[in-house]
Amino acid sequence: MWERRMWKQVDWLLLVVMFILQLIGLTVLASATHSSGWAKVTRQAIWLAIGVCVFIFALRSDYQLWARWSNWIYWLNLFLLFAVLLFGYEQYGAQRWLKIGSITLQPSEFAKAALIVTLSSFIAEHHENLLTDFRTFIRAGLHALPLLVLVFLQPDLGTSLVLTIIWLGMMFFAGVPIRWLLATVLAGLTLFGIGWQKGVIKDYQKQRLVAFIDPYSRANKEGYHIIQSQLAIGSGGLTGKGLFKGRMGKLGFVPAQHTDFIFTVVGEEGGFLLASTVVILFASLLWRILTIMAETENVLGGLILSGTFCFFAAHTLINIGMTLRLMPITGLPLPFFSLGGSNLLVCYFLLGIAQSIAVRRKRLTFG
Repeated sequence: MWERRMWKQVDWLLLVVMFILQLIGLTVLASATHSSGWAKVTRQAIWLAIGVCVFIFALRSDYQLWARWSNWIYWLNLFLLFAVLLFGYEQYGAQRWLKIGSITLQPSEFAKAALIVTLSSFIAEHHENLLTDFRTFIRAGLHALPLLVLVFLQPDLGTSLVLTIIWLGMMFFAGVPIRWLLATVLAGLTLFGIGWQKGVIKDYQKQRLVAFIDPYSRANKEGYHIIQSQLAIGSGGLTGKGLFKGRMGKLGFVPAQHTDFIFTVVGEEGGFLLASTVVILFASLLWRILTIMAETENVLGGLILSGTFCFFAAHTLINIGMTLRLMPITGLPLPFFSLGGSNLLVCYFLLGIAQSIAVRRKRLTFG
């Protein structure tokens, strides 16, 4: 009986949008990688199957249980991030991965979900004090700080930015005074400026920001990605060149086309029509998350949904934005599209919790 009532309460529009995005994403990934064989698509399909299992598990579980385990989740995540610094696998000049046999995991991706769950638990427990007591607000900041520092040291500026956006967004949705948030942003920008001057910000990270402002000044280095990305998307026109018929990535003009720059495949092969469809689908995903949040009577559930909204909004806007030269290059994956299992598992886990909240959004639903 409960099973039937649960499935009736599922947000079916969110579910359909999620699977359409995944279908398009897997097809685009196949187009980006098929010239070198089907191994990458097969691996992503395996991660997809695992992700669906994670989604169903999170949906069926009472989301409030995750809050009860928040201390364990927090410390386990810190342990994994420490392990990356000590034993991590280095690639592309960064040490962000743990290798367990043939499996490669990226704990910084799991840190995003861990922050959402544990910070939601903290805010729900101290909600009244958080809105009036600045010391509680500082404690909320100290809750996220160790995760930020450990991720930044990998170095992973993009994930550090996403963690910051999640924290700020959840504070905003919790009702924290705007002046406190503005002061935090100002302090963060000041620290970033000091880090720039003192060499804490790596040279390649500085050059990415310079290339964002004027890519043609470094057209053969950091600006190359941006220039080729814009050319690839622009060459698609209205309807695109057709799936599996794009040339920019297959001829090697667009680097990392199966990960960070996979949206260039969407633009080149699907044109404006497919690109705008993908953007509309992501906007629909975000709208449904906000709708469930507005209908949720439980504070904890609303906070988890606010963090989930910030996670998907940050990844989507930054990834698509950097391919269009609206954002600096930060190396963030596009959910459901970019190759990689860790981010995919986090996406399905967070949306599974969102559905768990949806089926329990009203206190009397299962009375």
